[in-house]
Amino acid sequence: MTLLETVMQYYAYLFHPAVVLGLGALLTVHWEWARTDLGRSALYRRWGTFLAAGAASLVPSLAYMLVTGQGPVETMQGNGPQVDTLVAGGIFLAAGATWALWRRFDWGDVVPALVVAYAAVAVPYVVLSPFWNISGHVLLSTTPAAFLVLLDRQYWPTLAVPVVMVPNRPVVGAHTWPQAVGGFLVAATVVVAVYALYDGGVAGRSGSSTGADSPESSAPRRTG
Repeated sequence: MTLLETVMQYYAYLFHPAVVLGLGALLTVHWEWARTDLGRSALYRRWGTFLAAGAASLVPSLAYMLVTGQGPVETMQGNGPQVDTLVAGGIFLAAGATWALWRRFDWGDVVPALVVAYAAVAVPYVVLSPFWNISGHVLLSTTPAAFLVLLDRQYWPTLAVPVVMVPNRPVVGAHTWPQAVGGFLVAATVVVAVYALYDGGVAGRSGSSTGADSPESSAPRRTG
């Protein structure tokens, strides 16, 4: 194995989809909170709520292991339709739980729009999987980065993660170039479409950001 291949192997673990999706959501939560007049306790409450909701992503895999008796390695090894279905199922559950909690506490529209994008990207991921092995690493690393850049151009450095992930997948032999590039294009297209709905006030209730903590300043708006 060459030095490049070794580095790329570690890169895929460092920027695993679960890590990238989680960090993207935490950054989005911070962005939305920063445009309120609430204290840091409100930010920590939102972060904690997201992390708790994110635990729902483990349910499909845990249920599968319970039924089949397989361990975590056997269950999540490879990138075939079984793994893709479990990952997509986890995204649907975590996104749904986050969306419901944000609506319940009236914490704003940006995070719900983000998790709608997460769930929307998971649809082509799981639908295409049996027929075309689209790269989940590229697809799911592009999603939060694209959303953050649309939200605020100061987040443009996050695009480096999916940009490097595209050649990463062919280099490590996990996917072909079309599968990697396709993951980037599909994710970018879906995120732009979802964000367009959000930006027009369709995906969220524009102007609603009073919240359960205390009155907040105004609805978050894109900057940059």
